[in-house]
Formats: sequence, C-alpha cells, structure tokens
Amino acid sequence: MAKISKISLFAAFFCAFLILLSACGYQPIAHKTKKAVGERVFVEVKINPRDPQNSVALKDEITQAIFERLGVNVSNKADSDSTIEVQLQHIRFSSLAENRVGFATFYRCEVSVEFKYFNASTQKTRIFSKKGFHNFSLDNTSIITDSVRLEAINEAVIQAVDGFISQIGIETQ
Repeated sequence: MAKISKISLFAAFFCAFLILLSACGYQPIAHKTKKAVGERVFVEVKINPRDPQNSVALKDEITQAIFERLGVNVSNKADSDSTIEVQLQHIRFSSLAENRVGFATFYRCEVSVEFKYFNASTQKTRIFSKKGFHNFSLDNTSIITDSVRLEAINEAVIQAVDGFISQIGIETQ
C-alpha cells in the first residue's frame, strides 16, 4: 500500500510540473528560430579553397542539421523565406594528451564558421561567427586518417550550427 501512494504522489508532482511548465509559456529556442527563418530556407556553402572536401560535406551536415532541428524545408533560393550562407573559416587540430612514448593520442578539432543570414521578409542581413569543437581519441596510433579528420570536423561544425540556431532564436525574442 505504501508503494502505491509513493507512486501516485510522484505522478501527481510530475503532472503538476508539466502543467506549470506549459502554463509559463516556455518554448524551445528552436521554435523561435523556426518562426524567424520561415518555412523554407536556402543553404549556400562557400567552398574553402584550402579544404574543398570538407566544404562539400559541410553543406550536407548543415542542411541535415537545419532540417532536423528546425523542421523547415530546404528549398531553392527564389522560393526561400531566408538564406543562410556558410563559410568554413579555419580548422585547427591540437593535441590534448600523449601516451608514455610521447605520441599524441587525444585531440581537439576546433572550427570557426561564418554564417551570413538573410531574412527575405525583413530584408535584413546578419553575420555571425561561431566556433565549435570536438574532442576525440586515437586507439593505438597517433595518425589522424582522412575519415577521422572529416568526422571530427563535421561534429565540430554541428556544434557551430547549434550555436547559430540559438543565436537566431535569442535575437528574435
């Protein structure tokens, strides 16, 4: 009998919490960002001549992140409510830890990404510089392969995209 009352007490507190949360008008930042960017977004990625392979992968990652996080459609430029122009500014790898022999085994990939956001309804352009990073380890080798490098850059770029989405949402409040 005591277990049933504890469970029902927990359920009552949980329901009260949900009611309070919904009553306060809380909306996730992605909801505000979606309202700001509109239903259709055009994503343009400027190719970095020093790193063309990652610039192409960057467009796929950004397009997927915008679709997943905001639920907006990626469209052509003429039909879009807003345009996001993205350029990978720089990529830096640094060693964070070494093994007993002195070879690096743990790295940080840091990227700097420039976002140029144009809203068609307000005719305003904003430029944001966002950084992202990704820490990763290498098993028995200290060599960063192309696939590991590309994955680390993509993860860091996704973090920069999340920062950009948050910035747009905050500025529209």
